[in-house]
Amino acid sequence: MPYPIVVFFYRIAYYIVRFLFLFYYRIQFEGRENVPKKTAVIFASNHRSYLDPVLVAMAAPHPFNYIAKEPLFKNPVFGGFIRFMGAFPTSNSKDPSYDMLSEATRRLEKRRHLTIFPEGTRHTDGKVGRGKSGVCVLAARSGKPVVPVGLIFDSNNLHFRSRICVRVGKPIYAADYGLDENATPHDMHAMRKDIMDAIREMVEEDPPFPILHDEPKKRTSIEIAQKQRRAELKQKRQADTSAPEKTED
Repeated sequence: MPYPIVVFFYRIAYYIVRFLFLFYYRIQFEGRENVPKKTAVIFASNHRSYLDPVLVAMAAPHPFNYIAKEPLFKNPVFGGFIRFMGAFPTSNSKDPSYDMLSEATRRLEKRRHLTIFPEGTRHTDGKVGRGKSGVCVLAARSGKPVVPVGLIFDSNNLHFRSRICVRVGKPIYAADYGLDENATPHDMHAMRKDIMDAIREMVEEDPPFPILHDEPKKRTSIEIAQKQRRAELKQKRQADTSAPEKTED
């Protein structure tokens, strides 16, 4: 489909969804002036919920692309819709030659924004996890700036009229770190750290409203497994400390 038509329908969908979100939640934006003009941008955000791609897109009314897991494309109706809205899969089992990074770079070169979640999974407790270097690879390949985004919720469980803040940080450029398409993950360490530090600072420091640190009702499978491992380790340590010492006869 021609890109102008995609832009037209995207704008319609954007304003409809924006109206619904602003009605249901209390959303505020900070730092939208930091988004570079007249260029595609890589938005690197922390990952709180399934709403995150929409929340990030609301920070800049321009067609976005985002990466989604392959199973989401199996339903022809839903898969077709999210493709139309700019989604592309992490992998393609029907095409062995498919490369996600190449596809992302191609879209950036066509001046289409890209949203990426460097943590790789959702963190429902509001903390920012360790990021991966994929966002730096894309920045080095495409030469496009990375704009860190911090999503802040007033509760770990969203509900009607929940307060949400979308904070947009200053752009970070791969060229400032001497990175190009031949850079290694080791070379990208400093850039990755600066991106994640910027996100963490926006999310975890100086919140724009009081935050209720309640227990998340819907944790991810990874978080459930991590919580179970921590409980098992704690139980093991308690058992070791409470065990009676052996004495020699």
